[in-house]
Amino acid sequence: MESGFSHKISGADKFQLLLDRHIRLNQPTGNIIQLSIEVKGEIEFEELRSILNANTFFAQLNSLQLVEGILSIPKWKNGETQNQVSLSDKPIDLAISSGKLLHIALIQNTINSIIIISAHHAIADNMGIQHLVKLIDATIKPPLLPFAEKEKDTTSLIQQLVHTLKATLLVFKKTPKRMAKLVAAEVVTKTFILDFDEKQTLLIEENAAKNGARLSRSAFYLAAVSMALKQTIFKDKGDSFFLPVPQNQRLRGNDQVVMGNHISFLFYTIPFNKLNNLSEATAFITAQMVEQIKDQSPKSYSYLLKTFRFLPLCMYDLFFKMPTKGAVCSFLFSDVGETLPGMKTFMGKEIVEVLNLPPNPSPPHITFVMMKHARTLKLITTYNSKVISEDEISKFETVLRTLLKE
Repeated sequence: MESGFSHKISGADKFQLLLDRHIRLNQPTGNIIQLSIEVKGEIEFEELRSILNANTFFAQLNSLQLVEGILSIPKWKNGETQNQVSLSDKPIDLAISSGKLLHIALIQNTINSIIIISAHHAIADNMGIQHLVKLIDATIKPPLLPFAEKEKDTTSLIQQLVHTLKATLLVFKKTPKRMAKLVAAEVVTKTFILDFDEKQTLLIEENAAKNGARLSRSAFYLAAVSMALKQTIFKDKGDSFFLPVPQNQRLRGNDQVVMGNHISFLFYTIPFNKLNNLSEATAFITAQMVEQIKDQSPKSYSYLLKTFRFLPLCMYDLFFKMPTKGAVCSFLFSDVGETLPGMKTFMGKEIVEVLNLPPNPSPPHITFVMMKHARTLKLITTYNSKVISEDEISKFETVLRTLLKE
């Protein structure tokens, strides 16, 4: 990044700053995105440090500062000093105000090494953090761009306003009167992982098609998770789920861009009486997906996010929580698809496992990430153990495994 570098944050970046504010109201760590890679054998601290220090892009990225202006859109600018990416034996918090936005943890056991790449979510989405992994591994061709090239927006201001109003109405329309939710103040985060071997993964994907998820398996996965939650953790806690689901918006060459969040959202209302069987639930979710895509709802919501870049976070927070009366949503769910496709080694060592670790589950208290690596599915979940018991998690896992294989 050249001297004097300046780049306005995107609407989705500002949204991640809002989530960071929301999370930090309830716990000390913020909105951090992480990718964990376990490899066979030992990776030396100094070898990894040397790689990080040799590539100036890491220090430049890590040293960016967010400059706020009065009634103007915040901008990323070069830091006055260059901060090398820190390397330690455990993940740490990353705050926008710290001037350090990246961190690498290297954890050794007797057999394997685990590398956890962390970035503040305001500067990178899931694909962006995968690119950081490839930068460390020196497997990127062609070279990556820091940000997407600025494109001229031919949409008029009036059209942008129409999109913004349309997205606002959609969110209010989708919010149920009795939203199922979990409520508590204290947050103690725990994680559990459901993993499936190749044979089980193939069976689950076949079941997705049998249950009507031909357009997107995500509808089937969301249906199964919702049914399992209704029967266990959310039993007697409302009558409808409400959740926003991220949708990848990387188009026209943005697949090679490291920085920024390139997402919008689809919004789902799922009444409990639509969760009686997988086929019905999958069809109900798919219908909402198709309707919103045809209506260009993700595009409209992108303009809403773009408009809200002007708002201070405290005002943004009021607008964000207004439709749901402060509850945000029932739970968080994303299907990130294939992670590090075709990548079998990292720093010359065989990859054993790859995990997309969800950000902290500060209210709504439970977050799911569905992913696939090396032809195997995984569901990684973070949850608040002060709200959800080990027994409830165990029952949820049992029900979900059964549903996915039906």
